[in-house]
Amino acid sequence: MHEVSHVKLAALVTLAAIGATLALIMPEATAAVGSMAWTPLGEFAGLDIVVADGAALAALRTRLSDLETRAADKLAEITDETSAEEARRIEAEHRTILEDLDGVRAEIAAAESAGASDDPGDDEETAPAQRAHRDAQRTETRQHGGGGNDRNHGGHQLPDVDAAVQRALGDERARQAEVRELQRRHGLPDAFADRHIDQGSDIAAVRSAALDELARRSHETRIFPHVETTGMQDERDIMRRGMTGAIEARLARASGERNIEVPEPAQRYAGMELAEMAAECIAWRGNLRTGRQITEMFQRAFHTVSDFPAIFTDALNNRLLARYEAAAPTYRRLATRLTAADFREMNVIRAGDFPALQPINEAGEIRGGTFGESKEVFRVHPYGVRFQITRQMLVNDQLGAIDQVLGSSGQRVADWENGKFYEVLLDGNGAGPMLKTGNRRLFHTQHGNLAAEGSPIDVDAVAAGRAAMAMQTTLDGIKANFQPRILLTSPVRITQAEQLLTQLTPAQQNHVVPASIRSLEPISDANLEGNGWYLFADPMVAPVIAYGFLEGFEGPRLTSEDVFDVQGIKIKLEHDFGVTGIDFRGAWRDPGAEPASE
Repeated sequence: MHEVSHVKLAALVTLAAIGATLALIMPEATAAVGSMAWTPLGEFAGLDIVVADGAALAALRTRLSDLETRAADKLAEITDETSAEEARRIEAEHRTILEDLDGVRAEIAAAESAGASDDPGDDEETAPAQRAHRDAQRTETRQHGGGGNDRNHGGHQLPDVDAAVQRALGDERARQAEVRELQRRHGLPDAFADRHIDQGSDIAAVRSAALDELARRSHETRIFPHVETTGMQDERDIMRRGMTGAIEARLARASGERNIEVPEPAQRYAGMELAEMAAECIAWRGNLRTGRQITEMFQRAFHTVSDFPAIFTDALNNRLLARYEAAAPTYRRLATRLTAADFREMNVIRAGDFPALQPINEAGEIRGGTFGESKEVFRVHPYGVRFQITRQMLVNDQLGAIDQVLGSSGQRVADWENGKFYEVLLDGNGAGPMLKTGNRRLFHTQHGNLAAEGSPIDVDAVAAGRAAMAMQTTLDGIKANFQPRILLTSPVRITQAEQLLTQLTPAQQNHVVPASIRSLEPISDANLEGNGWYLFADPMVAPVIAYGFLEGFEGPRLTSEDVFDVQGIKIKLEHDFGVTGIDFRGAWRDPGAEPASE
């Protein structure tokens, strides 16, 4: 027999003893007690109040609530920044908590089922008879004991059954309110709460249903689609990254680089030939012993929807950008960089475009300022070229030859950009580009940035250029005090510039080179010829010439075209680039002259 049955039996024995005692001490109340002695027990059984091991059941329900909270908190740990690996770990822990939840629910159901089997008053089939019996008992109680909140029999108080009913009604209202609160807190529809209120679900069941609904929604919205990808998709992505890294490493080794670090995904493919990688991408089942077999395999790899064209092009692009970024054309140290949203002209900011500060009057009024009129514009233009990787290079796996083509193309693009810059700087027979402001060339005597006559690179000539740059004014007439940072010359005059900037002990005292001049950075470029030289301020402070790219395309890029129609792979290189003059205040030009003979 269950423990609950023992407890009920003890309660019945106790009530019988109380009835016997009342019969001895109050004979006149025997009849009333006989008809009423079992009413409290019947009423409490009708209210589903079961004498059971309440502590154990309460502990199970407390544990259930704790597990539900932990499950919800664990699911909330997944955010937009969570990595795929971390998300999988969290979901595994969440599933473990849900398994514990199912176990606790089963224990609670077993305990409640045991209590229901011991209490026939809880059985659905006997419920109508029990309710009729309780109604008859209430009527008999009122006839014997009269009205009022307390039942008085012979001067003794019996439990108030109506108070128990009121408590039960209060508990039901509290249950409904908590169901509504759970529905509101988790953003669930009203139908969710209505369904569980009508079904009489207890709070533990409602919490569990809410948690299941939230979990279902999270899977439907797929907050982290990369976590839900299939194993085949993950494997393809790993293969693509691995092959790309392996081809990059082989290209680097073929060009003579040493100590090449192969990334982990690429180590699996590091020992494979180019043809073997292409064959794996298309699941090639034939042999690769003859040139014809290799040619046919490459043709299928490039013509089908396999990943190999993208893998090969990505590797070539990465090598191209590595060589391009490693180049150090001189123009990048002289010009400022801009980014264009499209190929249309865009206005550029010049020195003094921001409005000057205005005095505040006695009334505290701050006057409005005006921006300087910006007339200079910048524009990016598209460029491109096409070349090919021959069939022989692919069949022979001559990645060294391919890397030489790519290496020269990366450096060639940087040199081409450098040439575009100096075309602008030397436009107008060295006077620079035409500026819209004043409709004059960049270097002009009326701009105060051009020497009246050429001078050799010496202290006096450089000092004159420094002074002219410092006296430049912004659009609003403010003295800018621009200072030169770079001394630019042709290759035939760079040695003279370096001698001036490194001179510590001059032959004559009046030829001492100040430290401020010695701090200039000497730069030469083969695009310059003759004796002319320039002073440039920091392009971040006083930009003179601007270069830039189309937004999202900050470097050259490669794409592959049709295969084997010209005995190889056609590669298209595209580049979006622009360079233009934007202001005159940050530079000085001297036509130059032969140095005086000693």
